[in-house]
Amino acid sequence: MSGLQLSALFLFLLNTAGLLLHSQLIPRGRIRAGMFCFYTNQSNLLLTVYELLLLCAGFWPGGRLWAVLTDVRLSCAMALYIWVTHLIYQFVLVPEQKSKGQRFADFGGSFGNICVHYLTPLLVVAQWLFLADKTGLSLLCAVWWLTLPLAYTVYALLRATGGKPIGHTGLLYPYAFMDLKRLGWKKFLRNAAVLLVLFFLLGCVLVGLGMLLQ
Repeated sequence: MSGLQLSALFLFLLNTAGLLLHSQLIPRGRIRAGMFCFYTNQSNLLLTVYELLLLCAGFWPGGRLWAVLTDVRLSCAMALYIWVTHLIYQFVLVPEQKSKGQRFADFGGSFGNICVHYLTPLLVVAQWLFLADKTGLSLLCAVWWLTLPLAYTVYALLRATGGKPIGHTGLLYPYAFMDLKRLGWKKFLRNAAVLLVLFFLLGCVLVGLGMLLQ
């Protein structure tokens, strides 16, 4: 197997274990209700499927699937999406909870938590930096990559219109900075704009790194 395949195998196994533990399927025998309403879990699930497909496609490196999965626009997008998971968790969600005097499951909280918020994001970025092809990147890629945060925002809004809280949380919206009912449209749109700009800038950082390393 190639180095990229081996990294895909390792990341698939690591993140599968992380998701199973984080979802509480292993310790409790059932998945937490509403787990996959959160960006963290959606991005980690998407990444797990991607790594599995990358592993399998690597046995036919001349095939169409391998070409699609190793295309720099997709491989870099995966690194960006999961990197955002780590950054939002570490620099938005953890401080927010700590400011309320609550103990939050930050680093060391649990192995599953460490996997989905720390290990997997950082290792996927490393996988892309050191093993992925980087030819063909442009700033236009960073624009296209905004489709995921836009789609997730629309999903969160549509889900909330049903009026059903997420699992045991009692929340209509997955994150406080997306809580339209509490924030109102003005603050909600401001938060959304800030996140999109930051998402775009992070994409530009990866594009810049890719251009330097290709």
